[in-house]
Amino acid sequence: MDILYIHPAKQEVDAEYGKYRASPFYPIIPVGVIGMANLLRSQGWSLQGLNLPLERMLDTGFRLERWLQEVEPPSLVMIDLHWYEHCFGAVDVARHVRRLLPDAKIVAGGLTATYFAEEILATHPEFDFIIRGDAEVPLATLVDQVCGDAVFDPVRVPNLTWREGGRVRNSTEFYTADAPMLDSLDFVNLDWLANGQSYGALQYTGGGRIDAHRTERKGHWLTIGRGCAFNCIYCGGSKDAHTELAARSGYVMRDPVNVVDDVEQLAASGYKQVSLSLDPATFPARWWRTFFGELQTRGIRIGIYNEFFQLPSQEFIRLLGETADPEHTEVAISPLSGNEEVRNLNGKHYSNERFLRMLGNLEQYQIPIFVYFSLNLPGETVLTFRETIRLARAVGKAYPARLLRMLNPCHTIDPMSPMSRLPGNFKIHVEYNSFKDYYEYCRTTGWEPRKVVRGERRGFSMDGRPAETVEQMARIWDGFAQTQRFQCFPVARVW
Repeated sequence: MDILYIHPAKQEVDAEYGKYRASPFYPIIPVGVIGMANLLRSQGWSLQGLNLPLERMLDTGFRLERWLQEVEPPSLVMIDLHWYEHCFGAVDVARHVRRLLPDAKIVAGGLTATYFAEEILATHPEFDFIIRGDAEVPLATLVDQVCGDAVFDPVRVPNLTWREGGRVRNSTEFYTADAPMLDSLDFVNLDWLANGQSYGALQYTGGGRIDAHRTERKGHWLTIGRGCAFNCIYCGGSKDAHTELAARSGYVMRDPVNVVDDVEQLAASGYKQVSLSLDPATFPARWWRTFFGELQTRGIRIGIYNEFFQLPSQEFIRLLGETADPEHTEVAISPLSGNEEVRNLNGKHYSNERFLRMLGNLEQYQIPIFVYFSLNLPGETVLTFRETIRLARAVGKAYPARLLRMLNPCHTIDPMSPMSRLPGNFKIHVEYNSFKDYYEYCRTTGWEPRKVVRGERRGFSMDGRPAETVEQMARIWDGFAQTQRFQCFPVARVW
């Protein structure tokens, strides 16, 4: 085998999920990995993939160490480190790989790996390389050198960070994926991933319990573009973050006809739902008109999961309602707070009146919705939280209970988010600044403790709002959630 890909969990490799109450283990693979894996396979390289948290869900007795001892030793091992929640788990996977496959080279990539590339290589000898930013061409070039006959010359690998003579070095060549590159990639095929059908069941989003053992309802997260056009203050994947980490401004959008080709392939393979990696409602109207029109012309009826970044237009809702299979469709929207000033501060620019009117448009098509508030973002206080409860209650009265889910979690601060980079603008103090900080956060929050103060260990604090106040607000929300007819979740006691 040339290449092995492993998706880590948040927790340690040998986590005892059946013994202790775990925080989420984040089993969703970054969508770009699928395209890169299929690109390497199309170039003739043999590749195998393993989703570690999925394997542990399917079989609590699964042990990575035993599995690594049984596979054909690879020349290169890829570990994704896109979301900060994997900082500890990715390193622990790399430790096991280094011990059991000492001759293999180990490379990591993703937004978090990009941001902390030099620190990771300076402090974690398990990793040989980090690919910063977009990775298609850099990874293919690195594979040629590590797995093939090309002379090993890391200077010629774009976006590469590596060690040389005890020093961390960065390649001066830079690569950013464009639309033709994204359109050339296969973001659908998962036959290289162990238990790919179960992974499809895991990706399905809806009101029921996720069961990776039952594959009748499969979903698939599909790349429709890359980047972002917004700077929501809590998001490390914001427009400015992409500009700094990947030299990209705004969106790079795939051709909507090519996206429909992928959706058609998924539908033909028995998938019931496609989840869109970006919000097409924020794309130019010609994009989503072509997308929905092409689905209708081809007679493709599939559920669509979409997260609205801002409020969609009435025309977008109409086309979604006329095109998607409502049984397998859900949309998510995040007003964040019932207070409009707090909402606007955090990057969502609409009034309560417009929000409720938009819900009326969705109800016409009986579209299930998932409404997200956020308990601890900058600006939310005991006083503004009363407005959040009022808005949540109004949503519950206005929307059919069977079509409504609602959540009010606490945010942990994202590296490279506006909150992290400009804390003074939001009257907060940042506590997580380094990879070590996030590594320790993940290492110590993988399991639910006996005593939890919600709002603690989130990497930041707001002036005049201690964690005890957040806990007080959480208890008020929990009481509200218990009295609702719709599916309203209490504030989680895990991270």
